[in-house]
Formats: sequence, C-alpha cells, structure tokens
Amino acid sequence: MEEFDFEVSGGALHVVSSLQRAGYESYIVGGAIRDLLLDKRPKDFDISTSATPEEVREVFGRRSARIIGKRFRLAHVFADGEIFEVSTFRREPQVHAGDLSDPKSMRRPENLILSDNSYGTSVEDAFRRDFTANALFYDPVAKKLIDHTGQGLTDVRNKVVRAIGDPALRFEEDPVRMLRALKLVAQYDFSLDPATENALFASLELFRHTAPGRQSLELEKILKSVYSDRHLETFFDYGLLNYFLPDLAAAWGSPALRYMLDLLYERNCRVEAGLYRDSISLALAAAALPFAEAALGAAPGSLWPKRGEAVIQAVRHAVDTVFAPQTLMVKMREAAVRIILMQGVLEHFTGKSKAELFRQRSYSHARELLLIRHLAAGEDIEELARTWPRGEDRGEKVEFFPRRRPAPAGAGSEGKQESRPRRRHRSRRPETPPDFNAE
Repeated sequence: MEEFDFEVSGGALHVVSSLQRAGYESYIVGGAIRDLLLDKRPKDFDISTSATPEEVREVFGRRSARIIGKRFRLAHVFADGEIFEVSTFRREPQVHAGDLSDPKSMRRPENLILSDNSYGTSVEDAFRRDFTANALFYDPVAKKLIDHTGQGLTDVRNKVVRAIGDPALRFEEDPVRMLRALKLVAQYDFSLDPATENALFASLELFRHTAPGRQSLELEKILKSVYSDRHLETFFDYGLLNYFLPDLAAAWGSPALRYMLDLLYERNCRVEAGLYRDSISLALAAAALPFAEAALGAAPGSLWPKRGEAVIQAVRHAVDTVFAPQTLMVKMREAAVRIILMQGVLEHFTGKSKAELFRQRSYSHARELLLIRHLAAGEDIEELARTWPRGEDRGEKVEFFPRRRPAPAGAGSEGKQESRPRRRHRSRRPETPPDFNAE
C-alpha cells in the first residue's frame, strides 16, 4: 500500500466516503487509477465496494441510486451532477480452463462467463479482473493506493499489458478482453507481455462468441474516443479486425481505407483540442464517406456537385455497411447520411442565401466534416471556416462545445491547430436533407 494524493472528482469522493461511513469497504478502481498514474484526466470514476447493489441503494436512497444489469448487476449512483458505476466486489468464477485446441471448446468456450454476480472480497475482486494495470484500488479518503496483484503499479509505469493469472483462461472467460488489451496498446502505447500476446493470438477465434450487443457497444466507445484511427490500426496489426470488422480488414490498404483513417485522425485531433464534440454520427460519416465515393467511382476526397438517386443510395449503403457486421443506432446512421449528403451542398453552394442552410439540424456536423476533409488534404481552413461559420459565430447559442479537454496553446485558430503529429499509414431509411443546389 502506497500513499498518493490524486485529484478526484467531488462526486467520487462523496460516494466512496458515504459508503465507508456506512461501514462498507470502498475504493475507486480500474481505468481511472491507471489514467491518474499516467497523468491523464479520467473520463469517469468507477467505484467498487463490499456493499451489495441493494445495500448501495439503501445508503443513497432510491432517488439517487438504481440497480442495473443482469449478467453483471451494479448500482448507478447520482452525485454532484455525475453518474457513478458502483459495483460489488466479485470473486473469480469457479471454472476450470478448457482445452482451446479442442474444436468443441472452440465452438462453445467452456469457461465463457455468462453471469458474474458471485460476490467476494476486495482481494478476490482484484485477482478476477482482466489486467494488472486495471486492478489497482485507490482510497481517496485515506489517500492510499492498493496493488493486490503486486504488479499493477510497475506495469502501468512500464506501460505493459499483463493478464492476471492464465491469459488463455482470461480471454476464454470474456473474449472482449482481447479488444480491451489492444485498446491499451493503441491509446497509451502499451505493449503486451509475451504470455498475454501469445494467448491473444491463440484466442482470436473466440471473439466470434461475443454477444453482438457487446461488440456494438465497444464500437460506439471506439468511435466516440479520440483514438479510433489508432484502435483500428492496432486491431488490424494483431489480427482482431478480421473478427471484429471483417469488411474493413478486407479493404485494408485500399485508397478508401487510407482516406478513412486520415479523416478519423483529423476528427480526433479536433475533438481532442476541444474544437468540436465527440459525436459518433460525425465519426461514422467520416468513416463512410470514402466508401461512398469509391462506390461511385470517385477519387478519394472528390465530391459530386449535384446529387442524384445513385449518390443517395451509395451514401446510405456505405453508412449501413462500413462497420458490418456491427450495427449502430438508427438515429446515428440517419444523421451520418445527412452529414455526407450536405458535403456537396457546402462544397459547391450556388444558392443566394445561407440562412435556410444554417437552420438545418445537420449543418454543424456537416460543416465540421467539411473542415476535416480539407485538413486531411493538407489545406488551410481559415477562409473556409469564415465562409461557413459555426453557430457561435452567428450569435446563436452553442451547446456542442463542452471542451472536456483544455484546448492546447494556439488551438483557437481552426486552421492552425496544434495536436498530435500527422498520422502515418501502417500497413429506417435516413431522412434526405434538401438539395440547396438543385435548380
């Protein structure tokens, strides 16, 4: 146990201290502690406690806490304007590792966890987690960091992804852990320790057994993040993309795929700089646009001045299939179609007034994709940004710039943003917006 004075949110401190005063062991756990050790700002604070979900609800009351989940029951606690996931300490499932070379085991993993509601102690909870870097516990009241595995703190400092216990068993219990391991590689520049890496390569086939809903949820998290381009590249490098997004894997190296990564990169840089919000619909539009162009026989980065039914159908098909077999919510796909179709309008505007265009609900996203496209082409966007002002520049109330991360110095100018180095390549029917260029 080591002493650390981490800065945590007031709500997280309130939840932990309230549970401790009620007599329950309670800690901030998982990725938040890893991020704090890496001098990064956690996106949320998850809490683990000896209290059961029902006991958590008794501490905070039914108006501030509700129980969710079936496979993994936990409580959502509302405090200081935030929602905190409060889980009960779990123990490792009472199963034995199967033979991964057995075809029957491959068809239906013997140790696949279908329910994880066996409660245990904090020590048992630490050893049932996926990786040592995610098994650190922090008591913000006593300011103590607990490393039950004895390797978590060292692995975070050395940027190593190490499975707890038998890596093959860990991946068989929950194949999504392979995806999470590679997200650490992509996002934090971690490396897999040899045993974990070998087990991951041997277990890729197991990813087919992951529930579609969980895969789609992971895809939404990836698109919302500012590392989606790195995630996809890393998944491809390790072979996971063949099982997660096989159509993208098959298109790897194509002009459309390379252009897609460029667009996602520019989008991520602007979100990271606080210049736009982390919209999944915008990320989906950036990913689908290159494939719509390819279907129309257009060169990457080119657009159509006029649109017809063929263009509309190509865009719809690209939006619906770019991440096949995963599916995203209908409203996200609808918005992505509108964003893409408005690119031709913005690029080749011939109307007399922009007022009606400004009022279109997809204008802000479409404007952002327009800027992203020109940035991907290596162009300065100062004049373009003035030609197509965002809402705040027109005196409108703007609610899509939360600026969760402070903008770096010099990021106030949209055409001269300072961010990560430029990336290098490694290996229901949607509503159609008006065509303002139509005669």
